[in-house]
Amino acid sequence: MTVHTLGTGGGPVVSASRAGISTAVVVDGCSYVFDCGMGSIRNYRSHCTWDQLRAIFITHHHSDHIYDLGSYLLTGWQVPGESFSQPIHVYGPAKPPRVPALHVHGDHPVVPGCCGGDHPMVGTADVVDALINRVFASDVAIRMADEGRSSPNQWVYGHDIEVPAHANADPVLARHPVMDPFEVYRDENVVVSAILVDHRLCYPAFGFRIDSQYGSVVISGDTTYSENCIRLAKGADVLLHEVIDLDAILATFPEGPTRQGIAVHLEESHTSYEQVGKVAQAAGVSQLILHHIVPNVPGAADIEKMLRAARRDFSGKVFAAEDNDSFRVGGTVTAACSNTLLPASEAVEV
Repeated sequence: MTVHTLGTGGGPVVSASRAGISTAVVVDGCSYVFDCGMGSIRNYRSHCTWDQLRAIFITHHHSDHIYDLGSYLLTGWQVPGESFSQPIHVYGPAKPPRVPALHVHGDHPVVPGCCGGDHPMVGTADVVDALINRVFASDVAIRMADEGRSSPNQWVYGHDIEVPAHANADPVLARHPVMDPFEVYRDENVVVSAILVDHRLCYPAFGFRIDSQYGSVVISGDTTYSENCIRLAKGADVLLHEVIDLDAILATFPEGPTRQGIAVHLEESHTSYEQVGKVAQAAGVSQLILHHIVPNVPGAADIEKMLRAARRDFSGKVFAAEDNDSFRVGGTVTAACSNTLLPASEAVEV
């Protein structure tokens, strides 16, 4: 079981230092991709082939997590020597049952801006359908006629992850109720479970856990400090968790109303470098990997400061991921892996 950090930067920015957030987990020659940030597809192809890809999982629908989704879906579509070996399934948030809101006035949600108004939210199945049948419709039609390809609708399927009714979740009143993880995918290699995390108006937002015979990997998704994420990660071998430095981020922004709004969003929907070690310690994981690092501007993030803070609160091993790092979980260590993660009882310095 190998984890490849295809993109380790967070936020809708073009960065010279990090690709957008994306992680590939490879088990027995099959790859599973979690989020498809900007520029990550090139790094995917550096580690994996298209015939290895089984499924893609989207934590939430912010643009920095799906910029490259269309590229992932069409690049492996019947290109000689570069093709999917079987249909690809994409799993992600369903359309919210009602418009997410932060506040309620009487019986009416107070919805800021255009959230759900002029720009209604959609589910993952709709996103996949729009990419294949609208955004890239002309390309698809031309290639089917000119090159004899079959329809990509036979190769790519989108699926909405519905929050279990017994969780009593609601995009206005209970975006992040305490709940247990629930299974969203299973094949002969892995079981993937999800749980709601708290990413403010971005509802539903999920964290994912991947269990295999070799070990367990948890991806936090974008979230503030989350008891649900701790539940999801209990006893896992590896936790990949987002991290931000709010002061460093704001230092890159000019004064103005947008700066203030972004500051509130960041503080209430992300995990600070001073909190992330506490999450890992409470979950009892063996190793913590920091990713979705913000600020995602060359030289702006003090990585050593983030590591020191995490190590202060977490007794296990801590890494700050760079693009194209590879981590082996269980199994035999090979030279192809730049970092080695072993069960806690066998952990070694790397």
